[in-house]
Amino acid sequence: MKKIVLATMLALLSLNMMALSETRLRDYARFLSDRMAYELDLTPMQYDDCYEVNYDFLYAVDRVMDDVVYGYVDAIDRYYDYLDYRNEDLRHILDYVQYERFLNAEYFFRPIYTTRSGWHLRIYNVYTNRSFYYFDRPSVFYVYRGGHSRIHYSAGYYSSRYAIDRRYRAAVRIRETRDFDMRRRTDFGANIRQRTQPAKPRPNYYPNRNQQNRASDPRYRSERPNVNSPRINDRNQSKPVQTAPAPQQPARSGSGGVVRSGRR
Repeated sequence: MKKIVLATMLALLSLNMMALSETRLRDYARFLSDRMAYELDLTPMQYDDCYEVNYDFLYAVDRVMDDVVYGYVDAIDRYYDYLDYRNEDLRHILDYVQYERFLNAEYFFRPIYTTRSGWHLRIYNVYTNRSFYYFDRPSVFYVYRGGHSRIHYSAGYYSSRYAIDRRYRAAVRIRETRDFDMRRRTDFGANIRQRTQPAKPRPNYYPNRNQQNRASDPRYRSERPNVNSPRINDRNQSKPVQTAPAPQQPARSGSGGVVRSGRR
């Protein structure tokens, strides 16, 4: 009986420590970028670049999220470092109006939160139909593998791709905001812990509020139709349908996330 219990515990631990699969990683990044294109009216170029940035962010944080769920300070700090890199890259990509709207949407600006069951993307609480997309796949969906990340471009690959005079001027770093402690609690719970504690504690918990579906709420959608984002689908009308290449998934370490599903 003890052997069965031990084997079960080890299986659960192994499941918890698995990295996101390449397929799920791309789907998460695409879904988040698709909704950004819908709400922020992205151009095709912005859409592709936002997908790359979201892909790099999710790939990076996947390695630390198990420890973030348990409230370890160093893991939370590392997460917010990755988030700052992501949001800084997006500041270079989006124009002033788009970035201002991005900052006001919690599910874009701070996309991840945790519960006892794992980590989740806030965007799925807003758009709960995970199989619906407004736009075609990004043109780099199958081929991008992190070549434009901060590992390769310490100052940011996207900083020179867009005009400086169109972007949001002030850098926004999470830990430098006045309400950082409240945001951390909302993201990851009330308790933080050091590695020196002898026993691994239970997962952190904070009653995160599930936001209502905002897809049809006129307060969050402009009355004017999108001008730029329809071109995302138009550019693919004359191109052959893109097919997925044979999977080539290098071994990675990290943890998986849990995302809720439901109606759109």
